[in-house]
Amino acid sequence: MISKTFLLISYGAPEAKKEVIPFLHNLLAGKMDSKMLQDRIAAASEKYYETEYHTGKLSPLNEECRNLIAGIRREAEQSNLDLRIYWGNLFWRPLLENTVAKMTADGIKQAVWFATSMFDAGISNKCYDNALETACQKIGSAAPIFKKLPLTFDHPLFIESQTDCLCEALARIAADKSQFYESNNSVLVLFSAHSILKSDAACSDYVTQLRQACRFVIEKSDASSLSWELVFQSRSGAAEHWLTPDIKDRIREIAATGQYRTIIVSPIGFFCENMETVNDLDWEVGKICYEFGLRFIRAGAIGALPKICKMIVAEINRININ
Repeated sequence: MISKTFLLISYGAPEAKKEVIPFLHNLLAGKMDSKMLQDRIAAASEKYYETEYHTGKLSPLNEECRNLIAGIRREAEQSNLDLRIYWGNLFWRPLLENTVAKMTADGIKQAVWFATSMFDAGISNKCYDNALETACQKIGSAAPIFKKLPLTFDHPLFIESQTDCLCEALARIAADKSQFYESNNSVLVLFSAHSILKSDAACSDYVTQLRQACRFVIEKSDASSLSWELVFQSRSGAAEHWLTPDIKDRIREIAATGQYRTIIVSPIGFFCENMETVNDLDWEVGKICYEFGLRFIRAGAIGALPKICKMIVAEINRININ
């Protein structure tokens, strides 16, 4: 049996109210002056508390990572791969630097790693590479050698998983016998991704990759008769500096035209469910659709779908490490 070591890197999220403020300090410290920092922490913490009020959880992200690890482990066993799995987050427990230290203490010499992101978001994506490099530098020459999984937005199993999520959402329309019965020309698919700074987008293939992935999913889902658009969400500043259209603004414009009656939102830019999919989409976007009399259907994030676990394990098997 082949033996390898795998490191999953994600963003991290608080799981108890007492963790929200420390988590946000980890996330935002050093990025702004003290007054702006306190204002941002206050606003962001309210979003976490609102998410817990509506769902019973501050964020589903850590649970999603645990489910992904469990799915990868099952797939590895079926593939006759002895896979040792570690998990480290950028901003909350288990922190990446602690995980790398644990791997070193366990005698790990080489490992492959993957972060929960499939699109080239420029500087935003570099945070994973930089954090891993920093963690290794703190340890020195004893730190493991890491190889990154070459997973990209156009991997067939990634596209198939996104397609499965969209098809499940489309099936809910067919099963709904309410007053919203309609033809395809009154259904709009909004593919949503996290907004990034326009300056970052200009130095990456983020938008191009997202648009290509959206087209692949529409074509594979046999939904070519449906209209679709790429929109952005969860920006952290003024619209003139961030990618638009913002999903909430776009839905208000759509409602004003009266052209569409059903909005399907597919969070294609998000690998896992997190506070921004649950709060910003399910609650905030859902509320806007309700106010304007639009039916809102949200496709799920791919998370730990079996095809995703199969994709990751297959790529781990391709990497030549001990």
